[in-house]
Amino acid sequence: MSLIENFKNYVGRIFLKKSGPIKSSQRGIPTFDSVTEIGIIYHAGSAANEEQINRVVHYLRDQGKKVWTMGFVNANTLPNNKKFHISSEYFWKEKLTWYNLPDTSKIGNFVTHRFDLLLNLYFEGDLPLLAMSSYTQSAYSMGANLPDALRYNDTIIDTGSEHSIQNLASQMVHYLKVINQK
Repeated sequence: MSLIENFKNYVGRIFLKKSGPIKSSQRGIPTFDSVTEIGIIYHAGSAANEEQINRVVHYLRDQGKKVWTMGFVNANTLPNNKKFHISSEYFWKEKLTWYNLPDTSKIGNFVTHRFDLLLNLYFEGDLPLLAMSSYTQSAYSMGANLPDALRYNDTIIDTGSEHSIQNLASQMVHYLKVINQK
């Protein structure tokens, strides 16, 4: 990464910490059955990630959940193999401010939609992903164990050395299924 990019990220992180909402652990933990609308944020830079996200989305939809996804592509333009769908959006460098923060006026409805649950299914600490997690409105959010993860999530999940999106998602779902059982 160049010196200029490092500076932009440094300043962007300062802006995000000052302006981004800090998630509150005061919220109640939902049960899996009570969740109806789920947002998923992920790094869409590889075909393997896309495949894993598609499996997670299909599983959640089979469980009767409405699922929307937002993938980050670390490129200046959106590659031709990425297609928008009514429930699947992307953002890329062109949609970022000079400080590598998502420009919410250039992002679709994902940031304004109120989700019951937000799943941050990424292991990369990229500033645009963290910022999108902060900007998205959700009643409850979960993510991987990353530095400063509790600023952007209500619950963090430690997957140990196995960094697979499917493993992370399955642990999140398991957590929600066993918590608050009656």
